[in-house]
Amino acid sequence: MPAPTTPAQPGATPEGFALGQGDVIGFSIVGQPDMKTSAFLSPEGTVALPLIGEVKLGGLNPVQAQKVVADAYIEGGYFRNPQVNITIEEFRSRQVSVLGSVNRPGRYALKTRTTVLDMLAEAEGINQAGSNIVTVIRKTDAGEQRFNIDVNDLVQSPGQLQSFQLDAGDIVYVPEAEKFYIYGEVRRPDQYKFKPGMTVMQAISRGGGVTERGSNSRVEVRRTSADGETETYKADLTDTIQPDDVIFVKERFF
Repeated sequence: MPAPTTPAQPGATPEGFALGQGDVIGFSIVGQPDMKTSAFLSPEGTVALPLIGEVKLGGLNPVQAQKVVADAYIEGGYFRNPQVNITIEEFRSRQVSVLGSVNRPGRYALKTRTTVLDMLAEAEGINQAGSNIVTVIRKTDAGEQRFNIDVNDLVQSPGQLQSFQLDAGDIVYVPEAEKFYIYGEVRRPDQYKFKPGMTVMQAISRGGGVTERGSNSRVEVRRTSADGETETYKADLTDTIQPDDVIFVKERFF
């Protein structure tokens, strides 16, 4: 069974982030529609802005950067008291790794208030073998923290989705889903994703249902315990299955 979700704290606010190489900022001056652009920081930490050219912003947070840019426009004689807005559109200097059972594992840049679903979308989603329970691994001064998160809960509860923000250096790991196996007189014998609380009847339905020769009353489950012992027993349709169970539907009596 997956571990219960660990309560998580929101990530740091953008104002607390220091700008770095490759970060993309949004720049504008209130009341000046022509003074609006997006730009990225160079390896030297500078950014090219209208009229004033290169300004060094590396190592500053957005609030500090706004003051530096405003002062540059004032000193250049372009504006008396400009209200400069700087937002971080993409944290290319701050990345998150998405690993495991996703379609495109790799490292991705943080954007403002990036969520787990945002990063899974960057990785083109969970693949067919992947679990809906993902783990966020975060390293802090106090050690490593792990948060187990049910993606279905995030989709169904927008408030919970917004309450957990990813931080730079986080690892989003998608394990393979737990499975069960169904064979015998079913239409689609195969292995399938296990879901907690699934019954024998639901498992048979995932296998396409019983064939004309099969019997719902002649079902066996083979289960292996933690110590390696295997037990086979006759199952009722309402019985709850477990991960790695092997379900076998027998022929009916004629």
